[in-house]
Amino acid sequence: MWSAVDEVVQRRLLPLLPLVVAVGDTGQVTAAADVLGLPQPTVSRGLARLGDVLGAPIVEKHGRGIRMTPAGEALLPHARAALAAAAAGADAVRERDSQAYGTLSIAFQNTLGDRVVPNLIRAFLADHPRTKFELTQGSRGSCLDALDSGAAEIALIAPIEHRPELVAVSLHTEPLVLLVPAGHRFSSAARVDLAEAAHERFISLKPGFGLHSLLYELAGESGFEPRVAFEGDDLHTVRGLVAAGLGVALVPQDRAAAGSGGVEVAIARPVAQREVGAVWPDSRPTSLAAAMQRLLRRRGPALTAAGLR
Repeated sequence: MWSAVDEVVQRRLLPLLPLVVAVGDTGQVTAAADVLGLPQPTVSRGLARLGDVLGAPIVEKHGRGIRMTPAGEALLPHARAALAAAAAGADAVRERDSQAYGTLSIAFQNTLGDRVVPNLIRAFLADHPRTKFELTQGSRGSCLDALDSGAAEIALIAPIEHRPELVAVSLHTEPLVLLVPAGHRFSSAARVDLAEAAHERFISLKPGFGLHSLLYELAGESGFEPRVAFEGDDLHTVRGLVAAGLGVALVPQDRAAAGSGGVEVAIARPVAQREVGAVWPDSRPTSLAAAMQRLLRRRGPALTAAGLR
């Protein structure tokens, strides 16, 4: 049976809890209003109403600002817990809704298209079988452009991008190797320092691809600027040019391709690796994008690592 107190909690207290948490987080009514996207007077009136409901003020004047009263401090952790529980409940409903349908747009780098992207999509479709995917592939730069323009909701890139307006989730760290032709002077070596390749002809992906910038970055750490003889926009072509004896290349380790496009030699120095990750705008996503984001956070590292083995 509902009591009078229950009705107050249901109708008057719960809608005001975000005000308590925002003020507790920021320590200011103005800042809390900015966080909530509300006018400052609305927040002030809400805090006053909350004090009336509970019979004790939640905030009080302190110098030129405000501070939580003992009653407000007592309420704050419970307000946080209530909002967290509400968010968890919404997540649980979304996760159980396997009948949701719509289109999810993902941009990804060419080098992740063979196995990483199929692994993620297969796992996602197990819970959301009615989803249609709109896939865009290209260079790292083009993936970020698609994200910025709104053409993609999520981008899978390497190396990962860190910006204030983006959420970035690290999925896997992938070794980079020196790919050389069969019979090359390094082909029988267990590992080499990249500096030993300073006089080699390099084959690279074009500017805008993550591997292009990583080649110049790692070569710079090794004390040289690479002599790039060919630039392409497809890693399979790069491997083919290396196999034909036209140069060497910095590529992600790919055991599945070993022997078919040259010889992969481990790099001893400097540390040669790239961080594969997912990025998306720090804004409210569609329900399908939110579901993929949860999958990437919870199972992305395992799914991505399996695809890169």
